[in-house]
Amino acid sequence: MTSPSRLNFFDCNCALGPYRTRVFRFARTAHALIEEMDFSNIERALVYHTAMRYDHPQVGNEQVLTEITGQSRLLPTWAVLPSQTGEQPDVKTLLREMQRHGIGALRLFPDDHRYFVDEITWGDQLAVYAERRIPLFVRANLDKIAQLLRSFPNLVIVTGSQGSNPLDRYAWPLIEKYPNLIFETSGYVVDNGIEEFCRRYSASRLVFGSGYPENSSGAAMLALTHAEIPLAERQAIAGDNLHRLLQEANLE
Repeated sequence: MTSPSRLNFFDCNCALGPYRTRVFRFARTAHALIEEMDFSNIERALVYHTAMRYDHPQVGNEQVLTEITGQSRLLPTWAVLPSQTGEQPDVKTLLREMQRHGIGALRLFPDDHRYFVDEITWGDQLAVYAERRIPLFVRANLDKIAQLLRSFPNLVIVTGSQGSNPLDRYAWPLIEKYPNLIFETSGYVVDNGIEEFCRRYSASRLVFGSGYPENSSGAAMLALTHAEIPLAERQAIAGDNLHRLLQEANLE
């Protein structure tokens, strides 16, 4: 049995800022989030600001940069919107700004921001992100993930939390067809779920996410720490896979 202290956790899915839904507690500031990470023994986190989801991406994108200034353990992500409404810069400008601010991944919140996930809506942006292997963290059910991948099969997509129920019948066909589809582990505490996933598709297709503050960080950490897989695979999921995905992104 491996203790959490032996794994170097790099969280792909956590937020700072005030939360609009009922949660046990949230981190209003970057300092508060660091305290939560210290409590849970999480080394680094790829974060978003709740304003990106509940207010407007442009507001939240600016806030996350401001909030985490000087916090080397927190890496920022941005949320994006369809281009047609003119609410964000064009793709070329966006890429330049991402490079300038060290943004290595993007997020989509289709249900919160009310848009379709298809080629009509995203044709001008997602083909570019796919070519550059920019990870796209999508908070949506797997039916919308499937729709997105049918239009853009080469996208590097990391799913948001899919809950604690078995995913086999939904997920296995998608995993087998789309090699750049990655699952994150927040909320997925199914008995033997991680083990079976690794046996079928390898640990390289999983990344650790806490889902904080909607989920307690400890649940996802416990599931991974006690998974009956080799230590090297645990560490790959805990942090190495996410690091690799960010390194593979081309922003130049």
